[in-house]
Amino acid sequence: MNIDDENEIRREFQLERIILFSDAVFAIIITIMILDVKLPEVARYASELEAKKAFLHILPKLIGYSVSFYAIGRLWMLHLRIFSFLKDYNLQLITINLLFLFSVSLYPFALSFFFNSSQIMQYSWGIYTYGSITFLTIFTQTMLTGYLIKNKDILCSNTAKIENALLWKINRFDYFLLPVFAILVAVTIYFNLNPKLSLYIVFGPMVLYSIVIKIMRLIYYPDYRKDKVTLLSLFGRSKPVLYEAKDKHGQSVETRK
Repeated sequence: MNIDDENEIRREFQLERIILFSDAVFAIIITIMILDVKLPEVARYASELEAKKAFLHILPKLIGYSVSFYAIGRLWMLHLRIFSFLKDYNLQLITINLLFLFSVSLYPFALSFFFNSSQIMQYSWGIYTYGSITFLTIFTQTMLTGYLIKNKDILCSNTAKIENALLWKINRFDYFLLPVFAILVAVTIYFNLNPKLSLYIVFGPMVLYSIVIKIMRLIYYPDYRKDKVTLLSLFGRSKPVLYEAKDKHGQSVETRK
């Protein structure tokens, strides 16, 4: 085995370590979050009515966990897609990836505000913290995507498709929109606004942001179809088939039908 082959094997091994480490962080975060969603010990010997009350008491926590599981799952799926183009790495890439994983690891901390509060929807600091961490994770993931695209000739394979596959024409706007959302959070904290009003100020722009992203996807990628998992696709006879869609510039975009 020559030196070039040894270097190639070593690089592939190191890339695999980076990916496995990232996956482990995601898995541990999700596991930690569910540990706080449990019935109290007294419910084990409680009557049916008491058990029902105990379940209703933890229901908001279960909903919060489910929402966070969905958010983290989406982040992991995009992280998986980003790293599917990776053929090499450097210190800057590892640093940005660690920064992204750090922001994701803050989700259990954000949920702890809600889990430990008897008045979940009125606990304004929980709203501020959860919203800020969500903005931070999206922003750091955008940094990771942008760095790969900027250095795609060095770090990535299949460079002709990476920008369209990662929807960079849309996601790059996060550099400008997310700081605006962060300023809104800072304003609500500074003026100590009503908790319900804070909810609208923090999460309202997030809903608007999602709508704008969907509209922009229709404009920039009219033929792009996002993978959708339904009960029919999970238990139906037909399997998803890979195909290539094209955006308005004629660039191929791999997706599923």
